[in-house]
Amino acid sequence: MTLRLLWVLALAGTCGAVPCARAAEPLRLEQAIARALDSNPLVAAESAQLQAVEARARREGMAPQFTLGGELENVAGTGTLSGMDSAESTLRIGRIIELGGKRAARQALGAAEVDQQQNAIWSARLDMTQRTAGRFIEVVLDQKRLEFAEQRVAQSERTRREVASWVQAARNPESDLAAADIALATAELEREHAEHELASARNALAATWGGTAADFGQAQGELEALPPLPEFEALAARLPDTDEQHALQLEARTIAARRKVAEASARPDVNVSLGVRRLEAFDDQGLVMSVAVPLGSRPRANLAIAEADAQLAAVEARQQAGQSERRQELFERYQELRHARTEVEALTSRMLPKAEQALALTRRGFEAGRFSFLSLSQAQQTLFELRGRLVEAYARYHTLMVEVDRLTAIPQDTTP
Repeated sequence: MTLRLLWVLALAGTCGAVPCARAAEPLRLEQAIARALDSNPLVAAESAQLQAVEARARREGMAPQFTLGGELENVAGTGTLSGMDSAESTLRIGRIIELGGKRAARQALGAAEVDQQQNAIWSARLDMTQRTAGRFIEVVLDQKRLEFAEQRVAQSERTRREVASWVQAARNPESDLAAADIALATAELEREHAEHELASARNALAATWGGTAADFGQAQGELEALPPLPEFEALAARLPDTDEQHALQLEARTIAARRKVAEASARPDVNVSLGVRRLEAFDDQGLVMSVAVPLGSRPRANLAIAEADAQLAAVEARQQAGQSERRQELFERYQELRHARTEVEALTSRMLPKAEQALALTRRGFEAGRFSFLSLSQAQQTLFELRGRLVEAYARYHTLMVEVDRLTAIPQDTTP
């Protein structure tokens, strides 16, 4: 779990990129991400939507079709117009002649919408990568919690046996045995809680690739390997080019393309048709041509242009607001990262060694009869709490790194 690894894997996004996990086999982070990107319905939905957008872009970019029509006049009337003797039949073919570059404007709009949907796919893949990574970290954390809970049960059982033998030898009071029984029951309850928390975390991870049950063994992750923390300004420098800003830029491009379509529509099209008319009364035929031009195109176009201008102004405002908010959010995550790393260093270098030393001294004193069972229990409790706190700090650091990666991810950035 290192910085940038997640986004490289997000680009692969298939089980062909990394080996897929099989039932009861250990699972690594890259395997979990590959399975999620390959099988998650939300990612598949965005890909299907891209096909729909591409089809619409091709349809809207086509030239106006020809129309074929016919007319039959002066039939089945009265007097001289009775029957078919005075009938006039016309067969015509027509087409709208677009002016003002309307087709090119529609094609540009279609291309912008396709790019926007491609970015939506990228965003969905990033979101799924972040979700999978977060759930994977939670599984690794819950595995550690269960491991500690089992160690605590084993320690409580050992202490309970020792206290029982000393109570039987009249060395310790009966109250110590009762306290040891309570400590053992508490440890067993915590182990049971850790077991179902792990089961829930495993199922949540499997759900990222559409699974209904965990079909993997141990989740293999090195919580103790903390990736380096980059400088804040180096991360903040990426914010103007991040996925969110890129999405707003694509939205602005789409609106600008829609504005071009509106500008082109200000110039009316010409509807031209050419045909042949048959006059039964004279047993002759002749050519027929018609031209039609709609009126009032410019006022409608001006309203569409005004709508696009307002939308562009709104997107620009959201871009400015988004940059400020994302910088603040990144700053908060960065401070939490620094604190988590500081906490890890303090626990590993100062607090845990002291707690282990205190427990060793207390146990020797307890075995020698100088310390009470309460002192031993408190020393054990302190050590287990600090170990749990260390694992929580490790997991929090990795989770925050995933969030920072998501905040600063640049679309289509594949640099390791």
